[in-house]
Amino acid sequence: MQALSSGKLVFENGPPARTFFGVVYQTVMEGMFADPIYGGNRGMAAWKMLGFPGVVANHRQNIVVYKNKRFSGEPTSIADRR
Repeated sequence: MQALSSGKLVFENGPPARTFFGVVYQTVMEGMFADPIYGGNRGMAAWKMLGFPGVVANHRQNIVVYKNKRFSGEPTSIADRR
């Protein structure tokens, strides 16, 4: 991963390593923080692992309390707001 992110790895007949890493990184971040309603992050597993609360509208009262801290409660999805 370090070789990819620094551009030291070379793909034969492929894209530049830093470009490839950028796409992989962006895709992973989108998957980690995506709401499960969109098909990824099954069971909010990434949110639980990261301590991310999920839908901000449900946790607006926690923004000050949990700023720069891991959220210890159960995350909520858009589907939970219905």
